[in-house]
Amino acid sequence: MYNPNAVKGRAPDQAGGAAGGGQEGAGAAPAPKKAPPPVAMTGVSSGSGSPMANRGLGYNSGLGYQAPTNKTPKQSHKGDDAPGTPTTPSGKSRIDPTQVPRPQAEASEDVREFRTRSLSTTPVPQASSSYKVIDDGNCNPRFMRMSLNQIPSTRELATRIAIPIAVVIQPMAELPQTETQVPFVTDLQGGPIRCRRCRCYVNCHVQFVDGGRHWVCNLCGMMNGVEPDFFCTLDAQGRRRDANERPELSLGSYDVQATQEYFNRPATPPAFMFCLDVSKNAVQSGLLHSSVQAVLAAVDALAQPSRAQENTVVGVMTYDMQLHFYNLASVSEEDLPGMLVVPDIDDPFVPSPNCMVKLNDKRDVIDRLLNGLPGLFQTTNVGEAAAGSAIKGACMALETTGGKVVCVMGSPPTLGCGKVERLDDTNAIGTDREKKFMSCDNAFWMEQATLCTKTQVTVDLIACTSTYADLASIGTVCRVTGGQMSYIPRFDYNQHSTKLRIEISRIVCRPTGFEGVLRVRCSSGLAVQEYFGAFNKTLEGDIELPTIDADKALGVQLKLESDMGADRTTAAVQCAVLYTASDGTRRIRVHTISVLVTNNISTIFRSADLDAVINFTAKRAVAEPIQQTLDATRNQLIAACVQILYVYRKFCATNPAPGQLILPESLKLLPLYTLGLLKNKALTLDTAIVKTDERAYFRQRLLTLSAGETSTFVYPRLFGLHNMPPNAGYSNSSGEISLPPTMSLSAERLEAEGAYLVENGETMLMWLGKNLPKSFLQQVFDVHALAEGDAKNLLLVPRDNELSRRLVAIVDQIRSRNTSHAMLTVVQQKDIAEASMFSLLIEDRAGSVSSYVDFLCTVHSQIQSKML
Repeated sequence: MYNPNAVKGRAPDQAGGAAGGGQEGAGAAPAPKKAPPPVAMTGVSSGSGSPMANRGLGYNSGLGYQAPTNKTPKQSHKGDDAPGTPTTPSGKSRIDPTQVPRPQAEASEDVREFRTRSLSTTPVPQASSSYKVIDDGNCNPRFMRMSLNQIPSTRELATRIAIPIAVVIQPMAELPQTETQVPFVTDLQGGPIRCRRCRCYVNCHVQFVDGGRHWVCNLCGMMNGVEPDFFCTLDAQGRRRDANERPELSLGSYDVQATQEYFNRPATPPAFMFCLDVSKNAVQSGLLHSSVQAVLAAVDALAQPSRAQENTVVGVMTYDMQLHFYNLASVSEEDLPGMLVVPDIDDPFVPSPNCMVKLNDKRDVIDRLLNGLPGLFQTTNVGEAAAGSAIKGACMALETTGGKVVCVMGSPPTLGCGKVERLDDTNAIGTDREKKFMSCDNAFWMEQATLCTKTQVTVDLIACTSTYADLASIGTVCRVTGGQMSYIPRFDYNQHSTKLRIEISRIVCRPTGFEGVLRVRCSSGLAVQEYFGAFNKTLEGDIELPTIDADKALGVQLKLESDMGADRTTAAVQCAVLYTASDGTRRIRVHTISVLVTNNISTIFRSADLDAVINFTAKRAVAEPIQQTLDATRNQLIAACVQILYVYRKFCATNPAPGQLILPESLKLLPLYTLGLLKNKALTLDTAIVKTDERAYFRQRLLTLSAGETSTFVYPRLFGLHNMPPNAGYSNSSGEISLPPTMSLSAERLEAEGAYLVENGETMLMWLGKNLPKSFLQQVFDVHALAEGDAKNLLLVPRDNELSRRLVAIVDQIRSRNTSHAMLTVVQQKDIAEASMFSLLIEDRAGSVSSYVDFLCTVHSQIQSKML
């Protein structure tokens, strides 16, 4: 157990570390750091139901815990309006909620520097924190994160530890401008240098021997000859003299120019087909007008000199119960381009090749068409829409070039290809019947997805439907093609236009590789077991991605096929992505990680990366309901958490008292994040907070989220806005806006005199207490008082006062770190909408699901049972 008095003289570690690691120096490689002792919670008796004592639980604030205090916790001043405190079923509080592990509040002023060579001996920075990476031999953790940064040496040990050996890969992730970007190697005359046996790409971990005439593969041990044009002599340490000048021999990540053998067809320019709903519902709701403005903004961004490609191709089509293509090759300077109608929605076709044109040549025609669409369909009475037929037609227009279909859907497809064939069952959530509703029910969508992968077309869908649309089926074409599905239910022009514009601009403007193929290779003894994410897996084991963008991450489960030899000290994982860049060059992006091999179970636990563990666990969990019931998946999550902590207690803890819950330092938040997954809309049993389409959307969203976004999505962030520190809302030394400190996710912390912001990357809510000072309302919303139901109409916009500007800056900073634009909803205490706020406070009891404190007791009880 920690003794808080024993560490008073210790300088706090740099903020942002996953387990309290300090800042690395810029010079020599770091020495291994001694891990802090495990967390110990005293006073829990297995199955006794007795209260958990508050004594003996001390946390070092420098290690990311909330420091203990002898003071009585401040009580909220809500009176009878206060939500209840977390209690056990018997009504007795078992532990002071302020004394349990929680995510460390990020200190925005501090930016930790992390050197990648040290990842086996220095904790990797927390994925959602601010940090700067220096690539000196392993790839940036923004690209790849291992669940374990030290690998067990034997199969028996790998099975015993219960932590999955996995890697989370985001191969095209955007790097901050303060970090060195991925270099592009173009001087290898013979093409990429690869191992003759395992086909690994040369990297900084290979060993050159025989005076530099051969190199030994770090994955399979094969000795390969060095071509004359790549030869260089070695120095006294056996290192190539030109290693520092060659990115492929000094860095963990690099791009290399592909030779002709890596081309299936000549490189084609980026192509985008925008597909807009013009049915009556889309027109009346304002969706068509918003879609037009969003596409105009996206086209304008594509045409910017810094981003424009000479041959970028763009097309626009519309649909209702018919498909409408447009002749964009029109030379008229006044009239709208000619409409080409396709009435056969069961067997659509592309009526003219002129529906796709070069953006630079026909920018004025495209703008004229888009601006004219709202007027063209303003009197429509067509109430149905054939979204499936429209997507098929749009994909056909791109089948010779590949590219992206961006489809805005305002109504469920009720006719034509892929029409909705099943009725919603609102009572299926959480039952055995849910398996059916989370799987594809219409063969058209899988067939279309397969065809898209062959023609290198990705489908991105923005669903703005108000009724059941069977997104589980429609989303198949997005998932298999590496696309994105966004969900804006019950579209409202005033509330959602900004989100739609930002979502579409992000889809077309983010860094993207076209015609991608990904493969992961491992050292001898390790092997790839399974992939989890949004992609198409071939029979050969390659991952096909018609497009691979900066926001997509996938999880890869590894297995230990054989024991590592006694002489093995390291193991490596390499990810290679073959893709076409937006400038038309065919490239291979290579990411390599090399970690230590050990037979010490305590060392393995110390090396665990919680962000990678949770991201992989979430991806695997949302993929499994297709094969098994949701209840079975939830039970597996709890069992996995219990097993990991049981193994740590049994094999790593030193003489623990029987009543202690022992948590390893690196995984101290595992129970909290497991509880967050159980309460997340993707996996919850609570039918009151999630609908069928919403469930399908969140399941698919989790499949592609990065490690940092997953942690926030599972455990949202709560900020107090009425009592912010002086620096909150202002720019700091790193150029970012400082955020208020985060708070525990419990209604116990909400005061009637306060204002709070909670967000999880998808949802953002501002809660206003009923006794909030009028001055706050006046400065932030320009109102003096709120009547019941008024809060939903409030808008957060910059006003002529300091508080308003600070809050706007904070919200903008939060949004800038997320790939999805979260809409801000204001709710007032005691409003009906307040329930949406409480569903994000995962530390409180919710229906049949435990509070955080109770869940810790349950986990401890199950560990105690296994110890018997």
